[in-house]
Amino acid sequence: MRAGLVLAAASVAGLLAIPPLAEENNFIITLAFIFATYTTLALAWNIIGGFAGQLNLGHAAFFGVGAYILSLSTTSGLHPYLGVLGGGVAAVGLALLMSPLLRLRGDYFAIGTLSLAEAIKVAILNIHAYGMRVAPYPGLGRVENYYFLTALLIATCMTTYLILRSRMKLAFVSIRENETLATGSGINPLKYKIIALALSGLFTGFTGGIYGYNLLYVPAEHVFSIEWTIIPLFMVLIGGRGTLTGPLIGAFIYLGIYYLLQFTITEISLLVFGLIVVLIIKFMPQGLIETVLINRVGVKRSSVP
Repeated sequence: MRAGLVLAAASVAGLLAIPPLAEENNFIITLAFIFATYTTLALAWNIIGGFAGQLNLGHAAFFGVGAYILSLSTTSGLHPYLGVLGGGVAAVGLALLMSPLLRLRGDYFAIGTLSLAEAIKVAILNIHAYGMRVAPYPGLGRVENYYFLTALLIATCMTTYLILRSRMKLAFVSIRENETLATGSGINPLKYKIIALALSGLFTGFTGGIYGYNLLYVPAEHVFSIEWTIIPLFMVLIGGRGTLTGPLIGAFIYLGIYYLLQFTITEISLLVFGLIVVLIIKFMPQGLIETVLINRVGVKRSSVP
């Protein structure tokens, strides 16, 4: 757990140092913003998918709802931060509406969440086919918004850390490993799965709002894209699920490989990138953290940070 905190602190320190060091270099700040966005989304998905073991493929719905509430709020004259807060609350409301799907297990839950997310996307596209604009707020530029995102990343890391230190983690992991035995042990699986989904939705909705303000435009096709589900999922699988360290390392590896290939072999980068991700998941199904610590060092699974 200490290793996870050290890595999280180092990541946050690096993100905070980028704007003054980059000297308003928009390209570098944009890359850092993308990293912080995906890392926060990976940590949020890890709560429901990593700890509780529920393959939520509707993660993008939380993100898109957060972005749209931000847009509606700013065009109504409200402060963007109120819009971000409203987006998080709306995402929690969506999670509660999705809660009946938590009675499904395995592939049925995954298909149900994916179908619901796509249905919401189609509904929004029918209403706002060309997206919605975001009204800029005086004194709140891209750098200030970047720091706001970094603060959200800190909050998501701290929430993950608190889960790791609480009895809630034991309930989540019990449900993930064997829901029938967890029920027999007196754990209410539906209750804890709803808590995990709501927490995941809250941080994802916040992230969607901050991302929407960074664009100053919210196109439904983009903010409800399945990439906001698949990429965080891959990050968690690469690094290791149910940990603080896993999503952070997964984000570094995923984005590092992606941009390295984009700048070197542009024409076939997606093909090579997809092959690398498949090989990582194939030969390290438990994630990098557990593969290294358990198989090579012999650390028990329960002690992985």
